[in-house]
Amino acid sequence: MQATCLPPPAPAVTLYEQDELFELTGGTLRPGGLALTAELLSFSNLAPGSAVLDIGCGPGHTLKLLASNFGLSATGLDPSAAMLAKAAKLAPTAALLQGSALAIPCDDQHFDGIICECVLSLTGDIPTSLREMHRVLRPGGTLILTDIYCKRPEQQPDLPQLRSCISSALPLETITEGLVRAGFTLVSRRERSDLLKQLAGQIIFSYGSLEIFWQLFMDAEAAHQTCCALATAPLGYYVLIARRGLRHG
Repeated sequence: MQATCLPPPAPAVTLYEQDELFELTGGTLRPGGLALTAELLSFSNLAPGSAVLDIGCGPGHTLKLLASNFGLSATGLDPSAAMLAKAAKLAPTAALLQGSALAIPCDDQHFDGIICECVLSLTGDIPTSLREMHRVLRPGGTLILTDIYCKRPEQQPDLPQLRSCISSALPLETITEGLVRAGFTLVSRRERSDLLKQLAGQIIFSYGSLEIFWQLFMDAEAAHQTCCALATAPLGYYVLIARRGLRHG
């Protein structure tokens, strides 16, 4: 009997690499954009000249904001050489490093602040990433996190064709418990799920429907399945600020 050859599964779409999302969000690739970033930086009270690491810096929009609007000494970390090349043009004064949050290529207690926007859930190992952030922060240093989270883990959407913070979202309790175990003290935590709805509205306004948007990256059936899964997914968006403990680690 002749064996039946099945077509290989379609590769997962890496959402943050798509030009359409880049244009839709003004290059920031996340809900809230630079307005939310500026709000969090203002609340953090980082002094001008403070050394701040942007983990998952992408094309460099936050790096530019750190330097030009807040007078901070910015360093960007990203695994993508292509993204770092864009960041070098947009934020020429920033130091740039290729790597990930799992092994930050910096000395212990090197930074006064870290900002990690819609990246933590993508690292693949949140406890290790948080320990690394704690390691490179100075005692009392500030950590700013934003990300998508799953309100009910048993209803986590199954999105095999999508690689993004949506498909890897974890419960918020997992994040906050991991912060404490890593040696951080939570300063502020806010629910900003309204920003997810705002981004969905932008997509619908620009493309006519969410399904049409997903069809830019996958076939019609996969786009329909993705829309159905996300329509009932209990997803939220959090912003939080934490500080490195003085005696931990």
